[in-house]
Amino acid sequence: MKRLFYSISVLLVLTPALLLLGSIGTAYVSPAKINVLAFAGFGFTLLWLLNLVLALWLLIRRSFWIIIPLLALAASWSHWNNTFQISSRSSNHPEELGQTLKVMSYNTRMFDYYGHSGLEGTPQRTYDDILRQGADLLCFQEYYTNLNKKDFTPTAIAAKFRGYPHKHIHYATTHQQNTGYGLAIFSKYPLVDQGVVRFEHSRNMAIYADVKVGETTIRVFSVHLESIGFQDNDLNVLDSLDFRMTESQKQGLVNISRKLTRAFKMRSSQAETLARHIKNAPYPVIVCGDFNDTPVSYVYRTMRGKLKDAFVESGSGFGATYNGRLPSLRIDYIFHDPAFKSWNFETLPLPYSDHHPIMTTLDLKPQS
Repeated sequence: MKRLFYSISVLLVLTPALLLLGSIGTAYVSPAKINVLAFAGFGFTLLWLLNLVLALWLLIRRSFWIIIPLLALAASWSHWNNTFQISSRSSNHPEELGQTLKVMSYNTRMFDYYGHSGLEGTPQRTYDDILRQGADLLCFQEYYTNLNKKDFTPTAIAAKFRGYPHKHIHYATTHQQNTGYGLAIFSKYPLVDQGVVRFEHSRNMAIYADVKVGETTIRVFSVHLESIGFQDNDLNVLDSLDFRMTESQKQGLVNISRKLTRAFKMRSSQAETLARHIKNAPYPVIVCGDFNDTPVSYVYRTMRGKLKDAFVESGSGFGATYNGRLPSLRIDYIFHDPAFKSWNFETLPLPYSDHHPIMTTLDLKPQS
């Protein structure tokens, strides 16, 4: 009996550690090769906390087996650091910094064109809240214009953002008279060049603009990677799950799995394409956008490369940016050249989209 109890105890200690190590494998192996690891990455946070609790319990019991969760926690520490921050780096005196650039990234969900938020007065409230932040650079995903509603025409939006005289807008899908759905970069500083990065078999894409800030030129990317494409019926399946699944629920899970697998594979290819563009950029870069993936993922690691994550540098908490029915996740990012320094990272709790906007102040010439 003692031998059985001992074996069960070892298994209870070893299993969470192995699962945690498996979950971080998603950051190193492309989902195009082994897609099951991409699913495992979603469990990272709970597995890390489980191992932490287990380590504390074994510490209290003064058990030698504490070494197993401690090793797993140590091996995954860098990923936890990308996921959660205790304190932020902030400054209330930007005049004490060097050359600063305040950057916002926001998936606007078409400025709530279809009224998904259920709130009155959108998109005007959306425009007002964005402008109130006083950013120097705005990177929009799911940017949208349409002639059928007066607040959505290109002229109306240009009037709202007249404080940003320099802009680069590119539509993935177009309507009449150069309106449509796509990406945008609005800048208070001049743009000296601009372009588009297209992805195969997708209407998702990235755009870039070379922004001249004083004597410094920066290549800024606004990025929207492949989304999963969940519909309400998919979310209803997840909401209704219990231990006794019906045939329709089982089929619903199969459909969800297929959508996730497809999105994982497409995002990995898109991230690899963008990583090459970032590496070959002629100027220091800032990368903003909706990656539709977590900090423990192949996409995050590939896109970030040697760049710094503004949230890791100056954010706090989990920094969740997704505002939908699924559990809160950080899937929107601002990366920047290592020579820059991030201050005052914020996730703004605006309710108009299924994403929260994120914002940071970058010091382009930090003092040594």
